[in-house]
Amino acid sequence: MNEPVTNGIEGEDPAADGAQPSDGPENTPPQPLNPMQPEAKPPWPDRARTASVPTTTDGDTDGTAGREPWRTLPQEPRADVTDPVGPGQQPQQPETKPYVPIAALTHPGHLPSIDSVANLFAGPTGPVTIQQTHEVRTADLLETVVVPREQVLADASYVEAGEWQEARRRGAKALDAASVVFFVVPRRYGGTTFSLRLLAEETGPAVALQVVEPSWDRPLVSRLPVQADAAYLLDLRDPERDRIDRAFLTGLSQHADSLKKVGSHLVITITPELWSFVAGQLPADLEVVRLSSHPKADQVVQRHVTARGRADLMRYLNDPQVQDGITGWNPARAVWLVDEMIALVEADARTIAEEGADPAQREDHLLTAARELAEGWTDVLNNRFADNGQAATRVPEAAHGHTEPLDIDDRCLSLALAVRGSGPVTQIQADAERLVGLLAGGNAPSGGKNGERKGAEDLRKILGGVGLRTRFQGIGAEVRFGDAKFVSPKYGDALLAYVWDQYHPLHERLVGWMMSCGGQDGRQAHDDPAVRALLGVLTYHQDDSQLAEIRKQGAAQGKRAVAAAVLAGAARDEHLGRRARQLLYSWADHHTDTQRLVVAVCRELIGDQPLPALTRLRRVADNIGDGDEARKVSAEVLGAFREIVGNAELTEWFATTVADWQKQAGEESSHAVSLGTLALMSVDVEGRPWLLAAPSPTLDVALALRGLFVDLDRNAGVIEEIARWTRADGGAMREQALALVQEAVTQRVGFRALARLIDELGKDRTADGSSTGSRMADILGDDPDIGGFDLGASPA
Repeated sequence: MNEPVTNGIEGEDPAADGAQPSDGPENTPPQPLNPMQPEAKPPWPDRARTASVPTTTDGDTDGTAGREPWRTLPQEPRADVTDPVGPGQQPQQPETKPYVPIAALTHPGHLPSIDSVANLFAGPTGPVTIQQTHEVRTADLLETVVVPREQVLADASYVEAGEWQEARRRGAKALDAASVVFFVVPRRYGGTTFSLRLLAEETGPAVALQVVEPSWDRPLVSRLPVQADAAYLLDLRDPERDRIDRAFLTGLSQHADSLKKVGSHLVITITPELWSFVAGQLPADLEVVRLSSHPKADQVVQRHVTARGRADLMRYLNDPQVQDGITGWNPARAVWLVDEMIALVEADARTIAEEGADPAQREDHLLTAARELAEGWTDVLNNRFADNGQAATRVPEAAHGHTEPLDIDDRCLSLALAVRGSGPVTQIQADAERLVGLLAGGNAPSGGKNGERKGAEDLRKILGGVGLRTRFQGIGAEVRFGDAKFVSPKYGDALLAYVWDQYHPLHERLVGWMMSCGGQDGRQAHDDPAVRALLGVLTYHQDDSQLAEIRKQGAAQGKRAVAAAVLAGAARDEHLGRRARQLLYSWADHHTDTQRLVVAVCRELIGDQPLPALTRLRRVADNIGDGDEARKVSAEVLGAFREIVGNAELTEWFATTVADWQKQAGEESSHAVSLGTLALMSVDVEGRPWLLAAPSPTLDVALALRGLFVDLDRNAGVIEEIARWTRADGGAMREQALALVQEAVTQRVGFRALARLIDELGKDRTADGSSTGSRMADILGDDPDIGGFDLGASPA
C-alpha cells in the first residue's frame, strides 16, 4: 500500500487537511467575463485530420489560466518586473512571447493536428467501435484535448515555486514507478498546471499529452481511453459526479496494466474532500502524492504581469498595501488581480484619450483602485448587510456612502445597480422593485420604497420617505444626468459575489431576477450587463449548480438569447465548461424549446469550440421530432451548418465530419447527415457546386441524396439545390448532377421526391429545346435497375 506524500513528507493522512480555500472569497469581485468573448480567429488546425475527434475539456481549476485562450501581448513589450519604473520613466523593452498559460492550453478551442484519427476516440454520440493501435474497444469513451508539449514547456507565466519542488521530485519518482498516479490537491491550487508541466518534463517527446474531460454521472474506468504513447491528465473535483470508490480503484489497477503495456500514463488530480472517501484503500500498483501548498501570490502576479507584457503595472502591484492585501491568496485570485488591473488601466487609458486628461493625474486613481482590489470591501459589505437590529461597526465612509445596515429595499437597489453597472435610475429602481417582489414570493413587481403599485394606493408614504438620489448616495453610488453608477467601479462585482456567497437560499430567485433584467435595452446578448453579471457570479464561485435553472428561466421568460449567452460563456470558462457542455449534450434530445436553446448556444461556440459544438448539433438533428415546432429546430440546425460551411476554411473539415457521421450511421437514416449534406449543397467554388467540383470528397453524395429524398417532408430544400446544380456554370454540371440523382434512386426509393424534381427541372430548357426534366426522365427510363417510371403516377 502506498501512503500519500505531503510535499514530500510521507505518511500524512490526506483526509486530515482541513485548510481548504473557499470557492468564493467574500471580499473580491468575480473574474472578468472573457469567456463570453472568444477570439475572432482561433488557430484552426488541419481539420481533415481532426474532424472526427470531438475534443473537449474543462481546463484548469487553479485560475492560472487567462480567460482568453489565444490572448497575445501588446505590440510594445514592457519592462521586467524586477525593476519597476515610475510614471515618467521609459521602461526597458524585453522580447515577449504570446500569453498562453498552461491551463489555457486545455481549452477545447486548442485543436492541434493529430497524426492518426484512428488512434483517438469518438465523442459521446453513442456506442461505437474504435480501432486503436493495440486494441479494439467498444465504449462511449470520454472526450479529450491534445495539449502541445512545446507550449507547455514555453509558458512564460509558469512559476517555479519552491513550495512545489519536493512534491515535483516525488511526482517524478511516482511516474517512474507506476502508470497511474494520483495528486491530491485543493481546488485553485494549480493542480492542472503543475501536473501538465510535470508530464511535459518527465515524459518523452513522442508521448502525446492529453487532458480527459470526465463528462460522466459517475466515474467509470471503462470510459477511460487507452492509446499508445500517451500521457493523460484527469481532473476529479465535482463532489457529486466525481466521487470514486474502492471498485473504481480496483478497475483502475487493471487499467494501469493496459497503460503500461502501451507505454502510457494517467495522472489524476483529486480534491482532498473526494480523496477522503478512499484514503488508505489505494492498490499497491498505484501511487499518490499530496500537493498541499501553492506558489505565493506575489510570484504569480509578477510572472503573469511579465508574460502579458504589462510589467509597468508592477509600480501599483508592488505597493505595500497591495502586497499585504494579497498575502495568502491562491493562484486563482492572483491571476484575477492581474486581469482586473489590466482592465482598469485600459479603461483609464480610454478615459484619458476621450477627455484629454493629464496621465500623471490618474496615477493616484489607479493606485487607489489597486489597493481596493487587493483589500476588498468586506468591512463595508458586512456592515451594509448586517442585522438591522444590531449596531454596525463603523468603518471609513470614503467613496462608499454611509455604512449603516441597509434595509431590504436598499439592498435590492444595490443589487440592481450591481447587475446593470450603470444606467438610468428609473430602470434600476424598477429592477430593484421587481427583485423585492420575487424575494417576497410573488411573480410580479411589488412596490418597494418609492415604488408605485397598480391600483389606487396611498402614495403619501413615498413623500415621507427618503428620496431616490439620496438612497443611491447611501449605497455608495453617484447620479449624474439621470444615470447612476457606483463610485468604485469594482464594488458592484464584489457586492454580487458577497450576496451569492452569503445567501444561498436565494440563488434560484436571484437567477430568475437577473435573467429578467437582461434583454431590455436592445443590446446584443453577449454585451448585456445582466448576462455579464450573472456569468461573473457563476464563474467566480465556480458554481455550475444553477446552469439548469438558467435554461428553465430562459424558457419561462421567453429569453432564449439571454440564456444562450450565459450558457455559451459558461461553456468557455475553464471551471464551468465541463458541466455546461455535459448539460448541452443531455438537453439535445429534449423537447423543441430546449433543443432550440442548445442550437443557439452551439452557434455561439462553433467558432472556438467547433468539435463539441458540432457533436451537440448532430445530436439535436438526430433527435428532432415531428410537427411545426420540430421543423423550426431543423431549420435552425441547417442554419448553423450553413454558417459553418460559409467559412471557406471550415468547408472541408465539416464535409469530413459529416462523412464520418455517414459511415457510423451506415444505411440507416440520419437527419444530421441529411442536414449536413443540404448545407454542403449550397456551397459554390468559382461558380460550381463544391460537392461536385471538390477533388474526391469523402462524403458519399449519392447515399446522402437518397436519405434526403426519402425524408422529403423535412428536407424539401433538396429539390431547389439539385435544380441549382443543373443550372450552375451555364449547365456544365448538369449531367454529373443527374447521374448522382440516378444513383441515389437505384434502390427504388424517394420516387415522390423524384417526381417533384422532374417537375422542377421541366422548367429549364437545354440548347436543343428539350427540358432538363425530360432528360432526367429518359435517364431513369433507360436504367434497368429502376425500370419504367410513371411521372404522372408519382409513386411514393
